[in-house]
Amino acid sequence: MQKQPLSLALAACLAAGVAGLAPAALADTTIPIAGGATVTEITGTIEVVNKETRQMTIRTPDGHFEVVDIPKEVKRIDGIKIGDKLTATTTEAVLVDLETGRDAGSMGAIGDTKVEPDPGSKPAGTITERLKLYGKVEAVDQANRLVTIRGPEKTVTLTVKDQAILDKLKPGDGVIATYVRSITGKITFQ
Repeated sequence: MQKQPLSLALAACLAAGVAGLAPAALADTTIPIAGGATVTEITGTIEVVNKETRQMTIRTPDGHFEVVDIPKEVKRIDGIKIGDKLTATTTEAVLVDLETGRDAGSMGAIGDTKVEPDPGSKPAGTITERLKLYGKVEAVDQANRLVTIRGPEKTVTLTVKDQAILDKLKPGDGVIATYVRSITGKITFQ
C-alpha cells in the first residue's frame, strides 16, 4: 500500500470521483482535523498570446519564460497584447473535516466556480473554484498510524502524523475535504 501524508493527498484521492454526486445525508457531528494553504504569484511581460489554445508566454523579471493558461472564464482575451504586463496570484486551500454519527460516510462531490470580472476595459478579475469531496473511513491502524479512506472511485491509505487526530478516527466515519482555489489576475497595458 502506498502511504501519503494526510492533507492535500486526501483531497486528491477523493477527487477521482467528481461525477457530480452529492452526499445522501448530514452527519451528527463535524470536527475540523487538518488544513493548509499556499499562495503563489507570477508577474512578467507578455511575449506570446495564442487565442486559439488560450495560452500566453510571459517573460518573468529574472528572464525565465513561463506558459500561462488563460482560463475559459476570461472573456476579454482580445484585450491581451504582446508587451502588456501580467500579474496573477493563486491561492489554494484545503480543509479536512471528520464526520461522525448515523449518516456519516456519504460518498460524492459538489463543486462550483464563481467568476468576478473587474469593471473596465482591462482583462482582470477573480475566479474562485470550490470543491467538496466526501469519503468514508474504511480502516484505522493505530500501531502504524495509518487510515484507509474510500472515495467515490478510489481507496487510499494515508499516514496520520497527529495522534490526536488518529484517536478520533474509526471505521464508518465520514471525511470531507474542502478545496478552494482562487486566481486573481490583471493585465497592465503598455
